[in-house]
Amino acid sequence: MTGTPAVGPATPDGRPAPVRPRALRTVFAATVLAVTVAVAVVTPATAVSPAARTTGSAGVAGRPVALRPAPHTVTSDHLIVASASGPTGGERLVATDGGVFAFGSAGFFGSMGGTPLNRPVVGMADTPDGRGYWLVASDGGIFAFGDAGFYGSMGGTPLNRPVVGMAASRDGRGYWLVASDGGIFAFGDAGFYGSMGGTPLNRPVVGMAAAPDGRGYWSVASDGGIFAFGDAGFQGSTGALTLDSPMVGMSVDAVTGGYRMVAADGGVFCFDAPFAGSAVGLVGRAVVSLDSAAGGYRVVSSDGGVYAFGAAPFLGSVTVPPLVGEVVTIDPGHNGGNGADPAFIDRPIDGGDFTEACDTAGTTDLNGYPEHAFNFDVATRLAALLSAGGATVVLTRPNDTGVGPCVNVRAAIGNLAGSDAAISIHGDGGPPGGRGFAVDVPVPVVSPISDNRAIVGPSGQLGDDVRNAFLADTGEPVSDYTGTDGIVPRSDLGGLNLSTVPKVLIECANMQNGADTANVESPQWRQQAAQGLADGITAFLVQREVP
Repeated sequence: MTGTPAVGPATPDGRPAPVRPRALRTVFAATVLAVTVAVAVVTPATAVSPAARTTGSAGVAGRPVALRPAPHTVTSDHLIVASASGPTGGERLVATDGGVFAFGSAGFFGSMGGTPLNRPVVGMADTPDGRGYWLVASDGGIFAFGDAGFYGSMGGTPLNRPVVGMAASRDGRGYWLVASDGGIFAFGDAGFYGSMGGTPLNRPVVGMAAAPDGRGYWSVASDGGIFAFGDAGFQGSTGALTLDSPMVGMSVDAVTGGYRMVAADGGVFCFDAPFAGSAVGLVGRAVVSLDSAAGGYRVVSSDGGVYAFGAAPFLGSVTVPPLVGEVVTIDPGHNGGNGADPAFIDRPIDGGDFTEACDTAGTTDLNGYPEHAFNFDVATRLAALLSAGGATVVLTRPNDTGVGPCVNVRAAIGNLAGSDAAISIHGDGGPPGGRGFAVDVPVPVVSPISDNRAIVGPSGQLGDDVRNAFLADTGEPVSDYTGTDGIVPRSDLGGLNLSTVPKVLIECANMQNGADTANVESPQWRQQAAQGLADGITAFLVQREVP
């Protein structure tokens, strides 16, 4: 297909003003989200932040050489979002914070790692001689390094849709940006040949590539639809096919002038370009880019994995901690001040199709150790473990001396955070003769203020993963007085009814039992409990990351 011009060439509008992106953090929230934020920012492997001038086929897996040891080991606390293979034969990867990782003969000329940004970086492009590169943020901000010239940006200009990628002109004296609505923005000597801006699309645009002679370009949508402009020839698309996974990018074969597209699961689709294999079944997290190289190509995933096919050499990869990009809300049940403020905690709230109290004071063990203190201790230990794995952690209360929040507010905190998983931590006040732990999971509840049906399935999986890991790590038996095999479906808990994210509640032990009392009073066992929860949550999140 050939597009029709819909958006004219853009003019420079300045660079984006810096604001730090979200990185590793723990957030404490009470009645509002994000009260306190602590940020740790990754730095790239070689150097940090010198001054920036501000015929289709999926096939089967080919030669996955990314499993070899990397020439040198580098780590990023941010997801990889794009890559570029320049004329020198090297390769560069870029993370959401603008950190740049250079491999092989690719030079490192600077990065935005450690520098506050308005919006995350979403793409990059090499200069024709390989001695520089550009980074582009989702607001259209451009950052130029090495011999890459700065020719303008969309930073500071309101956009209808975020920028998702870029491509350089043939001589490196200009570049194009593409937005998810197909809008094209041309700078320097990069000619404007048309766009899909203003045209309804079946799926959003996810990337672009320049024609070899620089007199045209392609954009690709997530359904594999191809839009060709200028002298960029249309060789085919997957727009009419049903895909197992959405397309995420494309690249041009320098020999044939054809193109390849890559899907999030690593599937490679070739049009007038040789097929040398795919990364389907190999990647641990979603693929983000595909780079053509001499005699082959490399597939790059968001966890920094690089998979080389054909004659393309493997030059290195980046290690990203497994939970980077994941948000987990931890809700330590009750609070230390609840018992002294019955007027607050006794007030009724809508728990989703039923009325319940705002909160309670909780129970104590046989020696008077309060549940609220146990809950908070395990929660803070869990937060440390998940943060170490790269997760953004949200706590529903910052200490154990306050009152509340109510259970509906606790649910709202997890929802507003866009949590990938949420867990409420409790100790039970069960019968003295009973022992063990149980994981409460939601059942479908629809009310005038809530509908949790979409999260019942994933919450059930989260419950199974937490149950299995907690049992293995703590030695605590599953409850012998409630539930089945440690799982209890519940429709009478507002925290589960009102959740819009996968969520469970765990009763870690029966605090009225002698053996369990000994456990909950042991700091060593509480650490084991936190480890069990961390392992269960991690198992749940990691398996959902696989495209």
